[in-house]
Amino acid sequence: MNLTQLIQRNLPAQPWAEGEKIPWNEPAFSQRMLKEHLTQEHDAASRRAITIKKHIRWIQNFILARKTAHILDLGCGPGLYCAELARLGHTCHGIDFSPASIEYAIKTAPANCVYTLGDLRTVDFPTGFDLALFIFGEFNVFQAAHAKTILQKAQAALRPGGKILLELSTFDAVDQIGNQPASWYTSPGGLFSPNPHLCLMESFWDEDQSTATERYLILEENSPIAHYASTTQAYSPEEITRLLTSCGFEKISFHDSLTGQATPSPEDFFVIVAEKA
Repeated sequence: MNLTQLIQRNLPAQPWAEGEKIPWNEPAFSQRMLKEHLTQEHDAASRRAITIKKHIRWIQNFILARKTAHILDLGCGPGLYCAELARLGHTCHGIDFSPASIEYAIKTAPANCVYTLGDLRTVDFPTGFDLALFIFGEFNVFQAAHAKTILQKAQAALRPGGKILLELSTFDAVDQIGNQPASWYTSPGGLFSPNPHLCLMESFWDEDQSTATERYLILEENSPIAHYASTTQAYSPEEITRLLTSCGFEKISFHDSLTGQATPSPEDFFVIVAEKA
């Protein structure tokens, strides 16, 4: 993209028209992203260790009732949840399409963890799991048809009576993403480029489709303008209930967070537990 193309860009951006999502699967990009996953300074990419431990405690006590389980982690990133669950005696299989994250997960994995590099939409899921995790709003970044495919594959991967644990972005949180004002920042090097750059950001809310699309334009000296986009799908509790039911889940329950309790500062997520019918 050049300056003329930037000025003549489509307004508003259309959901998923400018790319499925930010390219976490590109090797160099995923390597920069891994640093964001592992930092203990923020929870933007992955939660910090202290938060993960609280979530694991609730999963262990409430979801698994302290019974040893075979667990599938969809969009596992660098395996931070899998590793904690494995230390409690569970066997875990994580799937993610970020090569740097999967490489890190494999290098640091306890003996009872296995990882697969693959796109959740197309990769085969193993079977016989007691629990499938799909957390941190990752479900929301998929188009509705792809999201349904992933849920159907997860249902098939569970044993009879197995459960899925979903953590979705709230409808209001996605609405807020889509209604953010345009902004910009400069960086000496970061996620979008290892070189000094200027990042222009703009967001768009599509009322008809209940989606937020974020556009990132990266300007570097003596380089074409790089262009990234990501769309997030909002779901109401009624919509996600219908979707889960259509994919063969029942006994659907809603929870405030991955600790099971409302937080002092409300998070932008809600949690669903459902059982394979």
